[in-house]
Amino acid sequence: MPEQHKQRAAEQKRKRVAHLDGYTDERQTAEDLGVGLRTLRKWRQQGKGPPYVKFARQIHYPLEFLDAWLKRHVVQPKLSA
Repeated sequence: MPEQHKQRAAEQKRKRVAHLDGYTDERQTAEDLGVGLRTLRKWRQQGKGPPYVKFARQIHYPLEFLDAWLKRHVVQPKLSA
């Protein structure tokens, strides 16, 4: 039963985060970027991941800054001559 309670609490927490317009949580951000949660956390430690905010002991990514971060990482292919 305690495990079910933990899972229910985690689901409720995700629902609370989901209502924050303009933000995404770290799990969703990792999924959207196609990287693991550990990778995203490592990027934060190294200062090379997308900008984030921390409140209520949780990490949230403002979508406007996430979009800008992604645009800075666009790679233009070189034309072959």
